[in-house]
Amino acid sequence: MRKGFSTGSVSAATIKASIRYYFKSIKFSVIDIKMPGGETAHLDIAGLEKFEEDAERSISRAVVVKDSGDDPDVTNGIKIYADFININENKIGRLRKCYGKLSIYNTISNLCSSNAFGGFTLILAAGKGIGIVTKPGLPVEPGQAAVNPVPFKMIELAAREELCHWIEGPILDLSAIGADTFISVLYIPEGKEVAKKTLNQRLGIYGGISILGTTGYVIPISTKAWLETIKTSLIFLSENKIKTCVFTPGRYSEKIAMKIFKDMPKESFIEMGDYVAYSMRKAAGFGIKKIIVVGQFGKMIKIAQGAGNTNAKYTDLNLNFLGETVRKTLLGLNRLESMGLTEKETEYIFNLIINSNTSRQAYEYILSDKFRPFSGVIFENILKAARENLNKMTGNNNDLDIEIVLISYKGEIIKTV
Repeated sequence: MRKGFSTGSVSAATIKASIRYYFKSIKFSVIDIKMPGGETAHLDIAGLEKFEEDAERSISRAVVVKDSGDDPDVTNGIKIYADFININENKIGRLRKCYGKLSIYNTISNLCSSNAFGGFTLILAAGKGIGIVTKPGLPVEPGQAAVNPVPFKMIELAAREELCHWIEGPILDLSAIGADTFISVLYIPEGKEVAKKTLNQRLGIYGGISILGTTGYVIPISTKAWLETIKTSLIFLSENKIKTCVFTPGRYSEKIAMKIFKDMPKESFIEMGDYVAYSMRKAAGFGIKKIIVVGQFGKMIKIAQGAGNTNAKYTDLNLNFLGETVRKTLLGLNRLESMGLTEKETEYIFNLIINSNTSRQAYEYILSDKFRPFSGVIFENILKAARENLNKMTGNNNDLDIEIVLISYKGEIIKTV
């Protein structure tokens, strides 16, 4: 699958392009940036513009469209802009009228290595559409623009190298600059809307998206990225002394979980996906005291089987396991016949289940009219087996309380153990 570029890479490329176009009169369509791994990447430039804001201030603008490759990233296709401006430092406040509330995330004084040009200063600022961090526990301090450490270094390197190239270059007439300070404003017009589809608000990041990326690339269906998200979320809970987390396999179950536990802070809800064992182990390691797992029947069966990763590539749904669990549950009930159920009927549902096409079909057999009266105890035994396996994944941590909530395909609570 085709990989794409992170918001960090795109931001670095956009800023570098805006600086180059400020000094270069000819338009260009590609910009090169250094990636965290040391290699060079080539990103397409979607647009370049240059204009005079007033007699004292000239601006060059660049825009790059984020290409996430084949990854279903909500930021794919957004336009990331950077404006590069020469301005006297005491007039920076005037820019807030143009860009909204600016968040300055770095100031580089004595910009270049040459003493002759060391008096120049570069200010890196975030504008509209880039989130502001409001809570501790993230890689960026509260009050700062949500530009993570690796993208920050990429942006700083790209801006410093490009600007120093022109300032120290033999073809530049320094007298034409007219100021000793440059400001680079990064902004994303669609950022605030796109952020609603991310976890930002839950983590206390408001006003837009985050500038992210540890490798500079977006790798489709990246296990590493997902695991890092789980880990980061748990670190956030630990830092903020939140002792309960709610794990869900996906967005739908998370949405239902939020309705069930509506009084719980949003930060507590973590989408673990298929990474059950990793999530449980990390939660225990970060001092979580109560874990609630909310999910539908198919995932719960796999956990009850002992699956640490519920992805179909690693764990098949074992309908024989489910059939045996149902049969043992029913045979364990006292006086089956007096309850209106014979051993023959028990074998009948066993055969129905082991020959089901899907877990959902087996689920519907359990809830059919004949067996519905026994469904509660069947689900209870399945969830007890799942909870036992979850406890094993934490190292049988006696200080940890584990609760499981089985929800229906309509989002209703079926059973809690």
